Amino acid sequence: MDLLNQRDLLVGIYRELGTSLSLEAARKLAAGDWEWVARIPAPNPRLFATPQAFFTEAQTSALCRKVKVDIPGIDRLAPTIRKWYEGEAACYKSNERLSALRSGRLTTPADSEALLEFFSNVRKKIASWIGHAPPGLDSLSTRHGPGATFSDKGRLTTLADKMSGSPTLTRDVGWFLLDWMGTAWAASCRSSRRAAKVVRGNRFTTAPKTALIDRAIAIEPSINIFYQLAMGNAIRERLRASTGWDLNHAQEIHRFMAKEASISKQFCTIDLSNASDTVSTELVRLCLPPAWFQGLDALRSKETLLPAHKLGDQKRSSGWCKLEKFSSMGNGFTFELETILFAALAETYLEKVRPSDPLRTPSICERDEFGYTHLKGKARVPTRLGTSLFVFGDDIILPDDECVGFTAVLNFCGFSVNLEKSFWGDNPFRESCGADFFQGVDVRPIFVKDLPDDDPWKSIPLANSSRGALEKLKAFTGRSHLGPWHRFVSGLPPELRRCRGPEHLGDAVIHDSPTRWVVRYRGGMGEIRTVSQGLQPIPWIHWRPDVRLVCRTYGLKDASEGITPRDAKRRPNVRWTSYG
Repeated sequence: MDLLNQRDLLVGIYRELGTSLSLEAARKLAAGDWEWVARIPAPNPRLFATPQAFFTEAQTSALCRKVKVDIPGIDRLAPTIRKWYEGEAACYKSNERLSALRSGRLTTPADSEALLEFFSNVRKKIASWIGHAPPGLDSLSTRHGPGATFSDKGRLTTLADKMSGSPTLTRDVGWFLLDWMGTAWAASCRSSRRAAKVVRGNRFTTAPKTALIDRAIAIEPSINIFYQLAMGNAIRERLRASTGWDLNHAQEIHRFMAKEASISKQFCTIDLSNASDTVSTELVRLCLPPAWFQGLDALRSKETLLPAHKLGDQKRSSGWCKLEKFSSMGNGFTFELETILFAALAETYLEKVRPSDPLRTPSICERDEFGYTHLKGKARVPTRLGTSLFVFGDDIILPDDECVGFTAVLNFCGFSVNLEKSFWGDNPFRESCGADFFQGVDVRPIFVKDLPDDDPWKSIPLANSSRGALEKLKAFTGRSHLGPWHRFVSGLPPELRRCRGPEHLGDAVIHDSPTRWVVRYRGGMGEIRTVSQGLQPIPWIHWRPDVRLVCRTYGLKDASEGITPRDAKRRPNVRWTSYG
């Protein structure tokens, strides 16, 4: 697919937005200046009077911010490494401060006593949610993740690859090793004389974030992640059973609450900077019941293998770095651990300052599909997770008038509140879990991430995301802005242009109005052409019989043709599909 055609589409969107900034962005991008458009700062919603004015500026900023395109002179690794080190420095300071608190070395004894009581209540609350100790090893739901491990790299990250290679683990995982020896995985290793290898920790790598910086993640040893995922699932299930707060549905609730709060101003939304990399070890020690801390501490990596990199003017070779953080993105229980830490800190704080919460907007609990109870008129209910507090990872929603007070708690624990992305008070904007609302209106911009290469079939996601941005603009202006989109789609191959359909079919079709669909009827059912991006599996013949057996043991019973890697070659096929 010609990059110029894709660039023309984005230039056309900038022009349709019609602001002075977007027109300048169109001019810059038309000249090939990707860096300029990637650096457009996100607008401050506090400075806008209407949802439309904010959306046009937000869409201008967001359109090319995450485009995966190589920009000359831009090294995305350097700022990623620098931010990683900043997280480690913050955790070091937190560990020093919280260790002094735990050992009674703070200068003010009265403050120490109050703080220790606060963290004791946090620990009791977490224990009431997930128990005083993790489940026994025989009851853990162990599983493999879809991604890479310390020794399984590149395309060799399928379950069959993991079952064919040598497992890796950190030294402290020895507590789990006896249980692991009884698994089908270990049996396969014994049959082919593959011994588990002890490594010092996890491996640093990055994932795309924006055109200017990547996101730091850590690749864990295979046996570590096998049990980390099980521990994360145990926390998730126990939290749901004890509080009713189901992380499988919490994202939808957060988005609903953000919309309601942008109208009522009853709740604030808090965003943290670099949250996963600033969860310090001493904070986890203070907050978790001892048995939980010991179990998770045994499974986490305590060192990271960094690649060769440049920090300032210094060039550093690859090597191991002892971690100040407790766990990072890539660890199988990090998300659930963050959730219970932030939820317990917030709920303990709220119980101290407001034992009960006046619900001035009864509709916030009228969500039967999520298990909430209808409230009639004004009511007072206990401050608790899922009623007047909502936490999903590091996304936090709590009563608006307690935002500043809880920010102080977060700061003491070593977290940095992103004031540009946290919203409270009379500001009519709230955001949470990828949803942005201004006075109840959806103003979330569309981010274009991938520019297809020479395969035109990969153009469907770009066509659909760009149409989404232009349709959102139409909702504000009342007129069509699809000119750039029509020009882009008209340049696609005819067989691809005929694959049009509704949005609920995702990127199997080009989203368009029903009048442009190619429809046939069979048995009274309407069918349209869809694109099936069939992935080419690797035949089972490439693996030994013991590997095939253990893969089926771990849930690949329906993979009759073979096993499919994450970056498998795609075979686009057009087929007729019912669209009802």
